[in-house]
Amino acid sequence: AQYDITMQRRLFSTMPKRIVNLSAGCAALPVEVLEKAQQLFLSPLGKQISVAEMGYRTSDFHVIMDQAEESFRKLNHIPDNYEVHFFNGGATLQFAAIPMNLLGSKGGKATYLMSGHWSEKSVKEAKIFCDDVHEANVDPTGLYFDYPAGKDWNIPADSKYVHYTAADTRQGFEFQDFEYDAVPKGVELVCDASANFGSKPVDISKYGVIYAAAHKIFSTSGVCYTIIRKDLINDDVHPHTPTMCNWNVFQTAPNKIWNVPVIFSVWLGHLTCEYMLERGGVEFYEKLAIDRSNLLYNYIDESNGFYRTFVNDWRFRSRMQVVFTIGSGEGRDGELVEKFLKETADMGWLDVRSHPLGISTDAIRITMYNHQPIEVVQYIREFMHKFQKENQGAFDSKK
Repeated sequence: AQYDITMQRRLFSTMPKRIVNLSAGCAALPVEVLEKAQQLFLSPLGKQISVAEMGYRTSDFHVIMDQAEESFRKLNHIPDNYEVHFFNGGATLQFAAIPMNLLGSKGGKATYLMSGHWSEKSVKEAKIFCDDVHEANVDPTGLYFDYPAGKDWNIPADSKYVHYTAADTRQGFEFQDFEYDAVPKGVELVCDASANFGSKPVDISKYGVIYAAAHKIFSTSGVCYTIIRKDLINDDVHPHTPTMCNWNVFQTAPNKIWNVPVIFSVWLGHLTCEYMLERGGVEFYEKLAIDRSNLLYNYIDESNGFYRTFVNDWRFRSRMQVVFTIGSGEGRDGELVEKFLKETADMGWLDVRSHPLGISTDAIRITMYNHQPIEVVQYIREFMHKFQKENQGAFDSKK
């Protein structure tokens, strides 16, 4: 059935004021930040020049960059011996930059902990620039619904670095308690934290490099927040390193600006970081992430098999994406999945269909990064209850 707004208000006790944006990027942002950006856009520093017009060599531009770095550092407790860069190109450009900078001109071994779609993308890029890439913890099924214990990771001690993806958006996987002891001493730890950085405290000192695309938690698209320990930035890079991948070029440029950054995204990220700090910082958002995701996990686990997640170990269940199916997800259950997806699309929900998981049918993905209001998740839970009640008979009849 087509659910218009009037019908939705009649059916559900909690009704979101804005569109239900379940996209994994660009993701929902706080309306308060968007309104503040709207208010300040023409004159962010009290001068008659908008943020979109500032020359990247001007002092006003540098003020905004400095403010953005300061608030990001404060929010994420970044030590002084780490540099922060706002690189263009999102996280994907860093897939290439990391081996080019960390392996240097002489090369070496790079180890990648495999955990799903995004680790597959990062290792594919690394293999273009590195002849000695070791893939650890490969799931022969390609599904990555569970993960081995750290004692079985077998990371080669001669690796220059080991790279992992903190959370994979495809199947709803997230390391809740990464086993740092599994990384051999002297091997740099590198993390793509795009999907969860800012959602909980992270001990930055454990890492050589940690990076995150801006468009999930901090801002809109175009920027990759990249935190690099200072001693890892030098001029010994892969001989074919493009300028846009060369960390040292940016580090030694005036104000760390080599070319024009995506200034609007950087500025919007500063407003978001200030907003997050006002609400209690990453500690506040960790509790919110637990409470919000448990609204759905608890309901799914108590649905007597009607709904079923793919990742079931709490140590790897994502707080950012709850990915699930109905029953087996096959046959008539698969038809119910399609019905669920159609009804939510008719209601205007955005991006509910999960990335292909490597199984024969699609799945349902509910994205809830930091700024997804908990009221939206309560509304989604109400719909899930209503959908189960209306379709329980068809589900039971196949047994």
